[in-house]
Amino acid sequence: MKIHKLIFSCILLLASCILLLVFFASSSEASECILIEPEDMKMRYEDRAILLNDMFIFDVRPYMIANKGKRIPMSMAITYESLESELAYEIEVWKGKDIYLVGGDTESTDSFCKAMLKKKYPIDDIYVLKGGMNAWEGPIITGKFEDVKCEEIDLQGVSGLENSEKKVEFVDIRSLQDYEKGHIPGAVGEGAFSRENLCLTGVFSRVVQDDGIVVFVGYTEPETVHRCRVLKWAVGYNSMYALKENMKAWKGELEKGKFAGRY
Repeated sequence: MKIHKLIFSCILLLASCILLLVFFASSSEASECILIEPEDMKMRYEDRAILLNDMFIFDVRPYMIANKGKRIPMSMAITYESLESELAYEIEVWKGKDIYLVGGDTESTDSFCKAMLKKKYPIDDIYVLKGGMNAWEGPIITGKFEDVKCEEIDLQGVSGLENSEKKVEFVDIRSLQDYEKGHIPGAVGEGAFSRENLCLTGVFSRVVQDDGIVVFVGYTEPETVHRCRVLKWAVGYNSMYALKENMKAWKGELEKGKFAGRY
């Protein structure tokens, strides 16, 4: 009997060790800053499967510099202040992904990378673009925010696009409370996140991959158009529209509660 108990205890101990190994393997976090050549990063960027599923590109240059010069489409601005003040960087979409940092030069970008490592985010690897933005030879966005326009579209126009098998993603920019009371079925709610550009990465990935469109829904037309312009400028994808009359235009059934789909 004692032998059986001993064997059973050994089996339990072994099982516990295996579970711990699996846990730590699935809870990986970046441990070093990896320098990446511009040519290598460009190859990965041009691979849609990598760009839309495994890459987060952060522009770590000072805000005024990044927004006045050239930028990489689908990149997002991030600052030291953001690292210290926003808990949104623990969001689920980071898990198992790679982060690519683009700065003014290698040294400043590497310093930012080391600050990120201290936060122990649940990500695979952090890459530093060698030479910074000046070394980047891939796609770029230029121009000022003031030059960005956002067209309005009515539900008839949306239906026409859906009938042509265009993928349509609704983004509800209202508060989380109003979103949960009732929203267009399948719409993603911005109000659930404090860092909306991150949570919308999945939306843009699916739309870009299928050459679809994003339709923003809010309270007022000026507000919705402005939000559309902000994201259109930040992401560098033109097929974004503001829904005319916002939620007042929707006559169908509403979906209630939190969005249960993919972000």
